[in-house]
Amino acid sequence: MESLLAKIEYEISFLVEALGCKIVRVAFLNASGNRKTLQVMIEREDNTPVSIEDCNNVSRAVSLKLDVIDLIPDHYVLEVSSTGIDRPLVKPEDYCRFCGEYVVIKTCKPINGQKIFKGILESASKDGIKLGLQAPDGNGGFVELSYEEIRGAHIDGFRK
Repeated sequence: MESLLAKIEYEISFLVEALGCKIVRVAFLNASGNRKTLQVMIEREDNTPVSIEDCNNVSRAVSLKLDVIDLIPDHYVLEVSSTGIDRPLVKPEDYCRFCGEYVVIKTCKPINGQKIFKGILESASKDGIKLGLQAPDGNGGFVELSYEEIRGAHIDGFRK
């Protein structure tokens, strides 16, 4: 599945970039019934908000390209969307870009009995991150995680 998503991202990335946007994530979402949903999440290259027109333009271009290259064997629905306020952190570059932001990190396995960590993204490197934990009593400490330990992460848009 990962290799299919990587192929799709590779094939459509130049189209998305030509329209002034960049891909944040390409994923198949859980859908009810027999239809898959292919989500292409975008943001603008100039970091201004993504408009409905941006989503429509990217959707049309990507849809045509995917029809031509025919990589997805089953029926699917294409969804092009912006990141929203809880922007996912997917690539190491995302973590570097959003240092200083309040984030939510979910780990693959419990670390000290915990799988969800909230705090300030203190630093990021090519190998992992350092998170300043936010505890109710004000004493949080830090946790360092490799990217392999992280199942999912996003900016906590409500904490801005």
